Amino acid sequence: MSSKRSVLAFLSLTLILTFGVATLAQDTTLTMLTHWGTEDQLAAQQAIIDAYMESNPDVSIELVTVDFGELRTKIITGRTAGISADVYHFYHLWLPDFVNSGVLDMPPEGALAFINDNVAQGTIDAVSTSDGQTWGYPTEVNPYLLVYNKRLLAEAGYDAPPANWDELKEIAAAITQVDDTGAISQVGLGVMPGWDSGIVHPFSALLFSNGGNYLSADRAVAEFNSPQGIETLQLYADLVASGGTDPSINGLGNFPSGTVGMVIMAPWWRATLRAAEGVDFDTEVGVAEIPVGPSGDAPSSIAYTWLFAVDSSSPNKEAAWDFLHWMNAEHNAGEGSAIGDFLVNALGAIPSFDHDQAAFAESMSDHYVSAFVAASAYARPEQIVAGGQEIKTLLQVEIEAVLAGMTTAEDALASVEQQANAILEEHRMMAEE
Repeated sequence: MSSKRSVLAFLSLTLILTFGVATLAQDTTLTMLTHWGTEDQLAAQQAIIDAYMESNPDVSIELVTVDFGELRTKIITGRTAGISADVYHFYHLWLPDFVNSGVLDMPPEGALAFINDNVAQGTIDAVSTSDGQTWGYPTEVNPYLLVYNKRLLAEAGYDAPPANWDELKEIAAAITQVDDTGAISQVGLGVMPGWDSGIVHPFSALLFSNGGNYLSADRAVAEFNSPQGIETLQLYADLVASGGTDPSINGLGNFPSGTVGMVIMAPWWRATLRAAEGVDFDTEVGVAEIPVGPSGDAPSSIAYTWLFAVDSSSPNKEAAWDFLHWMNAEHNAGEGSAIGDFLVNALGAIPSFDHDQAAFAESMSDHYVSAFVAASAYARPEQIVAGGQEIKTLLQVEIEAVLAGMTTAEDALASVEQQANAILEEHRMMAEE
């Protein structure tokens, strides 16, 4: 047996002893469901899977991917139809609802100990329910920052990004251009309608930089309908009125083409921007802190995460947890994990595990990701609660209504607050039954 095979055998034995996997069934087949579906992402994920199968020849892993917008529905309908995946990668906001519905298997003690020893407490909390139970391996940490086009700012007469809301409104309006037909051809601040996170996360980042809160500290009631929240949503209305933003020009698609000056966005966008033809990543893409609002005293932001977990109805739970540990563990000191390599080098995301942050520090030191790494130290974790996705969707709809001039900031937030508190109360009562 070669030394490489000896090492692989030793690692497999270690996992068996640590994670309680006495034997893996012959010809075990696992299905892993993710939302990473581009050609490059598929190839990188398959490479991880192939490496695991090479050292575990009795296990086959099938990768299934769907668009993010379909992922939650795919998980729910798959269970209803009795065709669930064994392993899920999902957005942490869905965690309380999945736990309450019995979707997830509780991680083995060895997995929990490994996570507790190698992940920052704030990130552990982000993949744990209110009782402190952790439900899976956290993957990326995603704070939001202001991504801007240096060239468009310079052409508008500015050599630095906005530090406060007055500057944001001024610079956004100056960047905006109208063509001969009167249509906006270039916009200062891009918004991302049609995508819940693309609307609610930037709003939350601005809200937090304006001294506001999303939910109360105990997550019992909504707090976005506050003076700080109304100021935040009024900022959007003011930007529309001045021409500084226009919801018809989507920031997600048009910033890479060079027709949007600024977007509030997350670190995983790096791969898209590197490949963009309308903006030069190295010389034109800048990243800055979220501008501070009139009621705020310092920049802040929001950060969300994702996690890998195992379906409670999987017939192959032991094999699934073994694979997840192998994928997240560092097999050689200083080299990082397989999933850490994927997160940093394929996505440009910030990995959750300490060994990955150390191993890939150089890869995260460019002008783009390094700004998000710094922001992760102060960004506020997205609060997860049963009914959280319902509330987020309601808020998305009302923010988009303000952008479209269909309602006011005051009426929009008052409407969502009432519905959100009813949702929170309903779930609280259900939990007490």
